[in-house]
Amino acid sequence: METQQRQRRHQLRTPIDPLLSLVGSFLSAFSPSSSTEQATATSTILLLPLPVAAARALSVLRRLALIATQAFISVFFAFLAALSPPPPPPPPSLAPSLPPPPSGDQQGSSAASTSVGRALGHVLWVASRLPVASRKYELVRGLAERLLDDDNVSARVAAVSRAALSGAFERTLRQLEASAAGGDWPAMELAARAVRTGIRWWRPTEAVVAPLEGEAFGGPAAEKLAAELLWLAQKMAACGAASEATVQFGAAPRLGSRALVAEPTLQVALLRLAVFLFRHANSAEFEQHSGDKEAGDKAAVAEQRMAMLRSWLPLLCRGSNGTDAPVLSGRERAEMVNVLEELIEKLRWEQQEEALALWLHHFAACPDTDWPNLERCYTRWYAESRKLLA
Repeated sequence: METQQRQRRHQLRTPIDPLLSLVGSFLSAFSPSSSTEQATATSTILLLPLPVAAARALSVLRRLALIATQAFISVFFAFLAALSPPPPPPPPSLAPSLPPPPSGDQQGSSAASTSVGRALGHVLWVASRLPVASRKYELVRGLAERLLDDDNVSARVAAVSRAALSGAFERTLRQLEASAAGGDWPAMELAARAVRTGIRWWRPTEAVVAPLEGEAFGGPAAEKLAAELLWLAQKMAACGAASEATVQFGAAPRLGSRALVAEPTLQVALLRLAVFLFRHANSAEFEQHSGDKEAGDKAAVAEQRMAMLRSWLPLLCRGSNGTDAPVLSGRERAEMVNVLEELIEKLRWEQQEEALALWLHHFAACPDTDWPNLERCYTRWYAESRKLLA
């Protein structure tokens, strides 16, 4: 009879009972109790064989470990989300918001210019949002071409067009920078970056040989944005606003560094845009953009040119081959070398040294191309430096 009761109590045991009995026996060893209670505790422990009790205790510990792991992962990604930058603002609404009716000639002129700028901004924004595969893309792009290529415009309309193009260029550039920075998953980008950093620390030899391997970005959307940047820069140059595009493009060093590991087709588009804006950065129009030629204005122009060199000269050293054909012809390459030499010579002495050192490191690190070769400019700068020591 007593054996049957023990078997019944054995069947009613739960997996947590062995752990509780072990804890109870551990506590009873440090607390005064009667011999009857100790005998009862001992008999409770001996209800299950030791292997079965150990297996059930391990099962409980396994569940606790899984819960702890899940909690750690949740806290880790919450921490990464807190470190990630805020999401980009939502795009502007396409619903027209008309100004109030004008009550005079001046108010009517201001309202008209606001309406023109808003209408052109809507067209440029829709063109940037539509994919190239959409059948409406060519229609909207053609509409923008007709609105911008109208020759019978006044100075006020031209100013409104320049402002709309400048805003569209900045917005498209920020979109391309966002895609280079990881898109809509900044927390996952931070996690992947941490893993890559750990791998490089663990295997430093491979990090030196291929520090940027596996980080390429690109795709049809990024290529479309880069092509639109070139189109917008050409339109801005036609209406006298290429200086604004040059300044904005030079102030994007993160995109310039990510362009070094971009897919070849995206590198081609960015390289063509960089060459176009480098030519304008060397022009007299770019010098006049900052106003009178005072000392402060010359320093600002030199710094803007230096920003272009810092951000995009490495891409010129590494991305000039193209996918199936060279990006530039032989004549264009020779012309671009002359542009870079003239551009560097217009900088201050310390800036010339920085630009030439930047060229030398990236030019030597790329064995696939020998362009742009600024050896003549480097030698001339060194000779002038030796004269200063004499």
